[in-house]
Amino acid sequence: MKLNNIQILRGIAALLVCCFHSREDLNFGNLSIGNFLFGKGSVGVPVFFVISGFIMAFTTKKIRFGESSQNLNELSLFYRKRIIRIVPLYYILTFAWILMGGTWLYYFGGGGLSRLLHSLLFFPQKDVFPVLYLGWSLNYEMFFYFIFGISLLFREKTYFFIGVFFLLTYLLGHFIKTENAFLLMIMNTLNLYFVIGILFALFLNEFYIPKKVAEFISVSGILLFILMLLGLINVNHELIMLFIVSLFVFSFLLFDYSLKFKGNRALIFLGDISYSLYLSHPFVEIILRKIKPEGWLNIPFFIFKILLSIGFAAIIYFYVEKKLSKYLKIKLKA
Repeated sequence: MKLNNIQILRGIAALLVCCFHSREDLNFGNLSIGNFLFGKGSVGVPVFFVISGFIMAFTTKKIRFGESSQNLNELSLFYRKRIIRIVPLYYILTFAWILMGGTWLYYFGGGGLSRLLHSLLFFPQKDVFPVLYLGWSLNYEMFFYFIFGISLLFREKTYFFIGVFFLLTYLLGHFIKTENAFLLMIMNTLNLYFVIGILFALFLNEFYIPKKVAEFISVSGILLFILMLLGLINVNHELIMLFIVSLFVFSFLLFDYSLKFKGNRALIFLGDISYSLYLSHPFVEIILRKIKPEGWLNIPFFIFKILLSIGFAAIIYFYVEKKLSKYLKIKLKA
């Protein structure tokens, strides 16, 4: 089954994060257009997390562990695929970020070495972002993949294990006070977004939602998300945010499962390059940071920056991410 609309949603999520980081360009004079439109654009990250949870359950539903040797092979294959998907491009752009900033000495011979190692190992530090700051979300992704891989060993109880694990860690976060960055990460509400994605996959695999009902849910989910994004409704509780974001993702899933929308090719392509776009758009920010338009010129400048980010990401996708992924899949037999 093709999930074109979920692929489109990947692109939308990446674009929201890009616009969030460039929103100041649209704040000029007495106008705060950027804050109004994209002040909550960072919500693109939890959208990614719900999608990740769904894709993991969707792509591994046929895995059945048997003998111990087979278990290890299946688990190794699962982790190899995840590493190939996430790690190579992130490492390349991390070192490119260091090179662009001229901070080699700091990271390889100074006080930044610990930060670099934590970044490359996807291990969080309290109040310290990874070298390429967007890597903070990959810490959650890689931890989720690690736990999900272990859960596959529980066979029929895979989803029971992963659901109980993340529910317990979330509840513990309300009782345990700690300054440890790793514990803070595994007890964070953000992990529940992955679990919701898994539940969506299980639900849609068993039940069909009629077209009329799907249309109502999709319209409601997208409208509610837009109202939240624009700040027209105040969301002050993390679980309410979890509901709104999850319903938004579910709306796009219904486009694929019930409404059978084919999706626009350009938007699907935006989804294809979403990972490259997410990681590479800060480079465009750095390149253009000395350009200071004034007044209404900020609007075309903002549009130009976003289009340049998409073009730059497309180049990285075709000539780095895609080629490197293909090469590693052959070499690592993934």
